[in-house]
Amino acid sequence: MNDNSNFSSKSKLQGVGCDVINCKYHGGDNCCHANSISVESQSAIRKAETFCGTFEARSSM
Repeated sequence: MNDNSNFSSKSKLQGVGCDVINCKYHGGDNCCHANSISVESQSAIRKAETFCGTFEARSSM
């Protein structure tokens, strides 16, 4: 479900795209609606080795 009714365009994190529809911060517009994000993995040397530490699973209704 791509419900972005909990978010306003004001809360969109500018410049941060997101296609993880299972995250509670995914607004349905392929943008991140978290206040900020944390990209994690101290030993990463490739993009694929990083991950979004801000991810929280969308609660099922």
